Amino acid sequence: MNPTNIETPASQYFKIQDIGVFIANLVNVALVIASLICLVFLIWGGIDWITSQGDKAKYEEARNKITYALIGLGITAAVWLVWQLALYFLGIGEVSGGRVILPF
Repeated sequence: MNPTNIETPASQYFKIQDIGVFIANLVNVALVIASLICLVFLIWGGIDWITSQGDKAKYEEARNKITYALIGLGITAAVWLVWQLALYFLGIGEVSGGRVILPF
């Protein structure tokens, strides 16, 4: 392969060839990571709640963890909804078979 050959296809140099797939994968990974973090905080808050043994401060801390985890889960769901609505209503693209198909 000659690097100065202008007729060489770009697919030989770049692994990411479809920006729509890249964006979809990036958003999907971010949503999965955010959901997993929320799940971890829910479990952590539940364990703290169980082990608080009547201590008011520990109980409040555990309740706050659970509350914040649920708020985070709600925000994650809202981001997913906005992503889907942006794809559909703004005509950015459509999701088909796990891929975002962009119209350009």
